[in-house]
Amino acid sequence: MKGERGIRSYRPGSDPRLDAWIANFYTENHLSYEAFPDQVASPEQLRFMVYMGDESYYYPCSDEVFFQIIEKRGGSTLPVAYMKVWERLEPLIKSIVEDKYRLEYLLELLRIKFRHETSSLVILPCRLEKRLLHIFVRASEIDRPLAKIKEEKNRLAHTLVSSQDFSALLNDPEGLDRQGANGLDELELSIWFLKLRRLLALSSNPSLWEPGGRRIGAGELRSMMEGPVEGRGWSWFMERLREWRNGDRRYYLLWMGAEAGQVVVDLMIIRLLIQAGIKVILAVKQDFFYDHITIRDILEDDVLHALTRDADVITDRNISKKALLERLKSDKMLFVISDGTQELFNPLLTSVTFARAFKECDGVVLRCPREGSFIHDSHFRYTRDILTMWTPAPGKIVLREREHDPRTIRFSEADLEAKAESLILHLKMQKARGKTIMFYSAIVGSIPNQLETAKKILKVFVSYLRSKQKDVLVINPAEHFEPGMDADDLMYMWEIVQRSGLIDIWRFQTVEDIEKAFELMGEKVPPEWVGKDATYSTGCTKEMQIAMEVQKENPEMQIIGPPWEKFLRRKEYGVGKLYDRALER
Repeated sequence: MKGERGIRSYRPGSDPRLDAWIANFYTENHLSYEAFPDQVASPEQLRFMVYMGDESYYYPCSDEVFFQIIEKRGGSTLPVAYMKVWERLEPLIKSIVEDKYRLEYLLELLRIKFRHETSSLVILPCRLEKRLLHIFVRASEIDRPLAKIKEEKNRLAHTLVSSQDFSALLNDPEGLDRQGANGLDELELSIWFLKLRRLLALSSNPSLWEPGGRRIGAGELRSMMEGPVEGRGWSWFMERLREWRNGDRRYYLLWMGAEAGQVVVDLMIIRLLIQAGIKVILAVKQDFFYDHITIRDILEDDVLHALTRDADVITDRNISKKALLERLKSDKMLFVISDGTQELFNPLLTSVTFARAFKECDGVVLRCPREGSFIHDSHFRYTRDILTMWTPAPGKIVLREREHDPRTIRFSEADLEAKAESLILHLKMQKARGKTIMFYSAIVGSIPNQLETAKKILKVFVSYLRSKQKDVLVINPAEHFEPGMDADDLMYMWEIVQRSGLIDIWRFQTVEDIEKAFELMGEKVPPEWVGKDATYSTGCTKEMQIAMEVQKENPEMQIIGPPWEKFLRRKEYGVGKLYDRALER
């Protein structure tokens, strides 16, 4: 087996035995997109969150765990990790299931599954935990496990932060560095940071919201607020927040990993961030995962429902880029989404909505409930800065940053809109010169392994149109592509241009267009392209929908191409690409 460095540079097709073992790892952990396309993120969706570069594999664990499995040397450490999963699960079940027969049945069922899953030493501990939890929830038929306990924790935390003692201590000027503040603006910023620090320190004390716990006096509460906030991440976070407060645009922060009780303090921190003009997306779990907050908790827990009453709760797990941006641009400052999972942060299994939110945000805060977070124990870099918060012991919180890969290319909403406005200005100038504007929609990525051929066909045929037509400006979208842009970016940018009302003729690629292009190239039409036209492309289908809407507002615009009825087979394009998932199988 190859060592760590060898795996990183390894390319599929070099070693059949290693390829087989890696394939087994991904299929056994249900992390293979090819085997589970409806559950696992596509490579394009994964790249919204992880900078892959030339790497072939991504794994949601530390490098050490991955190489132990791949190199078959996990016999001494993996069983220990597996037992930690069981040590969390068994007491949970015993605390929830009251019927003796039902309890023994569930425990025996889960023991059988545990032994089966762990025997090969291939499954990741996080995947083992998710599977066992899923079995428990389904077999127990318990609606919202731990719901009452979590609601009680939230109620206790809310009672605390609503008290006069808490308000007085949070706003106590003691400890404020007035002399270090240069002017009122700096003083205001110092006050803001002091409140943030106090709330972060307080959030590391779960005893404050533990049901049946002792009463905490004002003196002890003060001590908790003055507790240590360790790690270089705190100064890093302050610097980022300072930049965002003074920035000339709107910033978005993705906050994830909140647990019962703690989430009430998190929401107070989030409110402070909102006061500074930062929009926050709170990502919660889709399904039960111990004390973690789920989307159902947000909707059904009275305390959380009240605390998020002014939030935009997005329950669509497959939202489009345009729809997400439209909601983010609203007057709302707080948004709640589900990450689509029932486990710790795993980019391979998150929902489309979460992936798009990750891509659109400026930074990520990730609360790590255990030291097992792989963010800092893996060589992978992400497309956004991630600040992890970990509580190694009650009353102690550690912040650590994981900066995004510097090679990440990001096209923000403002960037895409600026590019669209530049194109619109160019079209207006051409129309003023008497030019007719034609937009040409064609297959780009809908035929697997034919991307370069599609671009070549498009270039040849557009050149042919330009040579045959006088005073007609033919827009070839492929000519405006920039490295780093994915189909989500392109569709968003072009829709702004397409709805500008400047297009006179919207032409969609036909079978005859493709045949003509191959004729011009002196080639016969290959089997992959026979009978193909714009109706084969989900991107073109979306554009036909837009074209018909634009035509209602501008009846003089002409649409040329296949009839609308032939486009109906394509419903939704895949994440980050111009074709739907069904075409990949």
